[in-house]
Amino acid sequence: MPQSPSPSVAENLKALLRKRKAKVPVKEAIQDIETHEGLAPIVFVLTLPVLAPLPPGVSCVLALPMLFAAPQMMVGRKDLWLPGWLGKREIDRDKLQGTVKRLLPWVERLETVVHPRLSFLTSQAGATLAGAICTLMGVLLVLPIPFANLLPALTVLVLSLALTRRDGLAMLIGLALLAAAIVGVVWGLHGARLGLHKLWPG
Repeated sequence: MPQSPSPSVAENLKALLRKRKAKVPVKEAIQDIETHEGLAPIVFVLTLPVLAPLPPGVSCVLALPMLFAAPQMMVGRKDLWLPGWLGKREIDRDKLQGTVKRLLPWVERLETVVHPRLSFLTSQAGATLAGAICTLMGVLLVLPIPFANLLPALTVLVLSLALTRRDGLAMLIGLALLAAAIVGVVWGLHGARLGLHKLWPG
């Protein structure tokens, strides 16, 4: 039986480029990115800025919205709950569209290699597992652990895209990245401990 078409984050992002009003409510922007199948596209988009080359500490702040969305993905919500005041907050259209234009080429490249296969791994049980892992990785990302941001962010990126595109193989790759991320965090904590020991011996 042929696989049904999977949602495209790139196509959803393009809807934001068609906005004409000067200010776009946060809730409206999120609804354009969401699919009827869950919050994985939101988590995916929120992870992209964390992977950008930025000064130390900035990624910790950028990871906070992801940490808000991932637990809701874990419990199976289909639309992102936001406090009323945050949902009504408005984003300048030009800034929003500028951000989308920077992200879109990367999203399109990633979506060319991720497509429906082994889709049983992206069922509701898989989504719950991925949501739990993304939540854990989000916690790690907001902590100031030296040199330990890349692998947790990649884990979240791959798992959330795997769910969006119903790609079980990408899910397995995300789980492999999880193992690597755990090793990286352990090494980062070990390095931090050694650094503190040199500063304050004894």
